[in-house]
Amino acid sequence: MIDLDAIPEGLKEGENWPLLTLDDHWVWLARDSEGGVVGILIAAPCHGLVFIWRLKMLETAPHWALGKLLRQFIRDLRSRKCLGYIACLDICSRPAEQALHRIAFRAGLVFSSTTTLIAGSVNAKHVGEQ
Repeated sequence: MIDLDAIPEGLKEGENWPLLTLDDHWVWLARDSEGGVVGILIAAPCHGLVFIWRLKMLETAPHWALGKLLRQFIRDLRSRKCLGYIACLDICSRPAEQALHRIAFRAGLVFSSTTTLIAGSVNAKHVGEQ
């Protein structure tokens, strides 16, 4: 289980994932040279692919921390025999997601500008009752 208290508030700010049950096998943390958490990548397996839920870095993170985090993520996916990754990125306002986009582009990304991400709850009263 991920210790959310060890994750800086700046990474949790404005996010809904602290309410989720995070699987520590699918969470990667970026650390600075002193071992402090400066970034987080949250993902989940999805039929051979890995869905990147969120990639977020502190503004104070060292310039090398994001690259190190992404390299570890890719190495781990390879060792788990995953086929690849999929993500919905905010490339307009999130620098870490812009960086992931550039890396994926150089690796031959498949891009779709017609996709809309939706999320729904199974707890809605009108869903699945009949």
